[in-house]
Amino acid sequence: MEISHDDTWEQFLNEFLEIFSGDGFFKHKIFICGSYIDENFANLKEVQYIISTNRNLLGFFENQFKRTHNENLVFKFDLLAKFSEEILIVIEHDKGGHMVEMGIIIAIEEFLKKTKVFVLKDAPITYMLKSGGLLSPFFSKEKNLYYFQNNDDLKSIVLKLYNVK
Repeated sequence: MEISHDDTWEQFLNEFLEIFSGDGFFKHKIFICGSYIDENFANLKEVQYIISTNRNLLGFFENQFKRTHNENLVFKFDLLAKFSEEILIVIEHDKGGHMVEMGIIIAIEEFLKKTKVFVLKDAPITYMLKSGGLLSPFFSKEKNLYYFQNNDDLKSIVLKLYNVK
């Protein structure tokens, strides 16, 4: 599936500059995905904060962009995923839009190659993920798939991976 963003590219760039200034273009951009419900989004914000303490990295969320492709979230995800050097997805449950994003990531090789997945151990997730999507050839433990026990464990893994002291 090839999506054209020609008609929104300029609008997206203007919005990006409003949010992050010109410095953001020169940083390693990490698109952070996961559940946006309040309790889970707090964890994503902590991940973003850890990443952003490294001045060479820029962690951001889909919901920071209010004007670009807001009428079509699949197009919005596609644009942000293409623009990013890396996609980081945190799975704490299998309810919500981040599961659609996970499906897109698995389906599009360009996205899969730049994705790291963090899964809460013993989280209630679908059998399709446990016995399919989170296995080889898509993901390999400790290479692009990481399991965490709790929020402190997640933070520790992120700190280690992104060389944040």
